[in-house]
Amino acid sequence: MTSRRHPVQAIAYAPSDSSPRLLVAIAETVYAISTTTHETVAIWKAPPAPVQGKPQPQAPDAVIAGKAEEGGDAATEETLPADEATTAPPTTEGNTESTDVVMADSPPSVGSSAGKRKRSPSATLNPPAEATGSVDADAESKKLDKMTRNQKKSQKKKAKNAAKPLPPPQPNYIGQLVPLEGRNLIAITTLEDKTLRLHNSETLEVVKEWVLHKRPSEITLTPATILVGDKFGDVFSYKIPPPLELEEPSEGKLLLGHVSLLTTLTTATSPQQIAQNGDSGDAKKYIITADRDEHIRITNYPLTHVIHGFCLGHTAFVNRLLITKDNFLVSGGGDDWLGLWDWKAGKLLQRVDIRAPIDAMLSHEEGKALTEKLRGYNKKRKRREEGEAEVDITIAVTEILEVDGREVIVVLEGIPALLRYKYTTEGKLEYSGSIKAAGSVTSVAVYGSRVYFGADSDEGTLASYADITEGEITAKDFFDGKPFEGQLIEESGVDAVNERLYTVEAFRKGFGGFMEDD
Repeated sequence: MTSRRHPVQAIAYAPSDSSPRLLVAIAETVYAISTTTHETVAIWKAPPAPVQGKPQPQAPDAVIAGKAEEGGDAATEETLPADEATTAPPTTEGNTESTDVVMADSPPSVGSSAGKRKRSPSATLNPPAEATGSVDADAESKKLDKMTRNQKKSQKKKAKNAAKPLPPPQPNYIGQLVPLEGRNLIAITTLEDKTLRLHNSETLEVVKEWVLHKRPSEITLTPATILVGDKFGDVFSYKIPPPLELEEPSEGKLLLGHVSLLTTLTTATSPQQIAQNGDSGDAKKYIITADRDEHIRITNYPLTHVIHGFCLGHTAFVNRLLITKDNFLVSGGGDDWLGLWDWKAGKLLQRVDIRAPIDAMLSHEEGKALTEKLRGYNKKRKRREEGEAEVDITIAVTEILEVDGREVIVVLEGIPALLRYKYTTEGKLEYSGSIKAAGSVTSVAVYGSRVYFGADSDEGTLASYADITEGEITAKDFFDGKPFEGQLIEESGVDAVNERLYTVEAFRKGFGGFMEDD
């Protein structure tokens, strides 16, 4: 069976005075690679993901038998055969205080006191008539018969589940890599076990971890905290402890929530306001979040119960946000344009076209084929029925980054290139060209004037870089010819890998979106 290289799904640059590292995440493994020698100097592999759908362990027969001998109710329920479930009507003969009453939720066995209790004195004051007792006994018998049948069904179901083979283990995929500048640390999330960890960026040793509430969709940093947005729509903050307190336990704090799937978040600071008396006020901080329902929300921080405002105008999901050096907001997602915003006023300043560069790069047929390919990666997505109109070519933004304060780099899902947008003299964005990649760009990071990016390529390099200060900007092999395969996947597993890596198009509603959300 043939195999192919696993794409790079996350990449980050970790600056260091001694040895800067490029961190490359492939499936569940992170590689720290020296930017000077281009050799792998450290490797960390995520712990195994929890097995989904694992049957519950069954109690041994000896344990069940032991409980039956003790006369416990639960043991009686597990071991009582259907033909032994009998019921006797309550009797009024003899000492009424010791008369047994059959409990509806505990079928008794013949010749055993299991599942019985003493009649209370109040129950003897008005003994039931014989006819009433017979009707009650019949109803009680039917209940017991039904319970016995349900118990048998439950036991058969447990036995059937126990006989099923366990599902194949899923790789505990790396989600985000975010370096903490000045701390020699990097924040790494793993998706299957929903965990946030702090690692030493040189050795990749884990120094602290938090178990998250839901699967993380994005993380970002403030000077003292890590902000984590999850698929449930919530944002939690996790305090970055000083070095001496890394081992002390700490919990996340819920800051805010969306009613839709949260896709991305970032932070922003408003400039200090100059009052009429000349005094300078404090700069205000904000969290800017976006979701699948086209909303961009600006929330005060840390007083997150106060919503500053919204940036509304997108008609498809918003997947990426960027605060520029001039404190403007750039947004992108499922539309054919980027938004340039005065986020403080909630005002859209410019719609930046991203359709024209793609139309120039791909023919109409190539664009349709790419759209159908991306939408076919996830089995939950709708398929176009025979006779329905063909789907339009769609664009999905996966990343927006600023390079050295000079230009904005945009990555689109499935496109083997990075789009470049420079600032005009009026502060607007204007398309200035592209950087070709060996395959679909799956991850990108920026440090200084350099852009590092990973690609989904069978033959070309897995990680490349380009310097925007050069005259003719071309992608170069980061490994400089040194061998680096990372991880191989069998051809039978390619669909599963594609389903995990190409997820942005799934945010789109209607054809191509998740069926349960349409």
